[in-house]
Amino acid sequence: MASITTEKILAHTLWLDSEGRSGRKIDETGMNLAGAMLNDLNLTKVHLVGATMTKANLAGTNLTDADFSGANLDSANLSGANLSGADLGGVSLRNSNLSHANLQGADLSGANLEGANLEGADFTGADLIAANLNRTSQTGMIITGAKLADTRGLAR
Repeated sequence: MASITTEKILAHTLWLDSEGRSGRKIDETGMNLAGAMLNDLNLTKVHLVGATMTKANLAGTNLTDADFSGANLDSANLSGANLSGADLGGVSLRNSNLSHANLQGADLSGANLEGANLEGADFTGADLIAANLNRTSQTGMIITGAKLADTRGLAR
């Protein structure tokens, strides 16, 4: 099973703690991390552009300001994750679990969330322009101040 090594996670933590003076930011651009177990970690500002993360477990993980643009997160578990300010533009999140996730200010423009669990997710101020929310569970979802032009499947 693919994953990010403990050494890379420790180096990333050092990079965050030192404000970039030490350690190394995680950059797994284009990597296959399908099924990766990355739950309950601090992966703030991680760079996962175009990564394949189908069925990955990122539950409870801090992914603030992470860049997932163009990534595939189909069937991933992101329940309770902090994705505030994250770039999820054009990302595929079909059938993913985003229940109670914090997506405040995140960019999900053009994202495909078809069939996702969005119960209790907070999209305050998020960009959902042209996002696909068809067949999603939206109970308790917060969309205050979100950009919703051309968003499909939004229950009102």
